[in-house]
Formats: sequence, C-alpha cells, structure tokens
Amino acid sequence: MADPTPSVLIVDDFLDEEAWTEVWTHFQFADLSPVSRTAGAWKLGDGVPLGGDEIVTPARDAEIDGDQPKEGVYPSGTALDRVVEALLGEAAGFTPLVGEDWAHVTARPYVYPAGAGLSWHGDDSAVYSGAYIYYAHPHWNAHWGGELLVADADVSADLPIMGHRFDDEGYSAALMEHGEGRFVLPRPNRLVILGGAPHMVTPVRPAAGSNVRASVSGFFLREPLPEGR
Repeated sequence: MADPTPSVLIVDDFLDEEAWTEVWTHFQFADLSPVSRTAGAWKLGDGVPLGGDEIVTPARDAEIDGDQPKEGVYPSGTALDRVVEALLGEAAGFTPLVGEDWAHVTARPYVYPAGAGLSWHGDDSAVYSGAYIYYAHPHWNAHWGGELLVADADVSADLPIMGHRFDDEGYSAALMEHGEGRFVLPRPNRLVILGGAPHMVTPVRPAAGSNVRASVSGFFLREPLPEGR
C-alpha cells in the first residue's frame, strides 16, 4: 500500500485473480445505461459514460444477512460484492483519507468508452467522508486517456462542490489559480481512495478503440440511510 497523500491513496493488485475476473465478467452482462447529464458532475462535453445498478452496505453495526440477497443491498449476489468485501476488509487502512465516521459504503459499475470522461467536481463532504474507484478492465494503454486528475486538497476550500452546468468560468478560475495536483492512470486491478479533493476523469481517447475504462466506484456515506433502504 502506497503512502497516503493529502488527496489520494492508491492500492495496486487490490483483488485476487479470481475475484478480479468475476468483476470484469460482471461488466459483460450487467444492465448499463447512459448516466444523466442533468444530475451529478457530468456535463454536455463528457460524452456518453454508462452506469449500472448501485448497491449499498447495511449500517456498520448491523448484522449482514447473506442468505437472501436483496436488490440494491450488499451482499447483492453479484460480483460487486467482491469489491465491497475487500473494501470493508481493508477499511482501517483508509482512515487517513475517509476517517472513521462513515456508516455505509456504496458500489456502482461505470463504463467509459472512447470520448467519455467526467468534469471537474468535488464530493459533498457533508454527505460523503470519502470515495473510491476500482479499475476492473483487464488491460490499459497509457495513450488511451481516462486518467484521474486530483487537485491538491487545499484548493477545496476555494471551490463549491461543482461548477454550474453551463457557466463554469468561476470554478475554472479557482482551479487555474492553484493549478497543481496529481494524476492517476487507470491501471488494471488498482484501487484509488479519494478524500474529497476536486477531481476529474480525462476523456478516453479514440486510440482506445473498443476498449473501455471499466470501474466500480462508490462512496463512504456519513449518515445512516432511511428506514427500509
């Protein structure tokens, strides 16, 4: 495990070969739909990313019933469980970035084909104590794009969660004023933990062809979910 920085922590070779293969196979058959351009951080220029169904863990102190999978709840009976199980098992190591006051973990599959990316944004710290990305694709070329860009953590104080949908000059100006951060390549079987600093995904380049940036992403939620979820 790499040493944590103020904005990101990286864990390579996160899943064993069997679990990784299960997760990648899940992407071949999961129902995927275009993500909304009217909600969240995606903007009109972000191409057509695809997203699947989300699952969420019970509260941390709740007993987990794995005998009867329930739609949208971990364990779900899908390969997403392999990512969540590994996350929960390693959670203590993520404390420098996500803290200890989270109540649930979510997981959702995303696919970024050529031309797709995700605009600069931050995660609402009142709702999320941190986020993660797990790269499930079996191969990636550094010339294919899809890098995660993460601004230095101290720029967060100068920014709202995300820029306006059509007028983002103010958001851009604040990022440009600081102008520093780091990038993370979508290396296969890599886990990235984010602590809330502004970040974006660069568009996957045409050179990727039919190869896709396949990731399982989610959040560490601060508050318990409503009854019945």
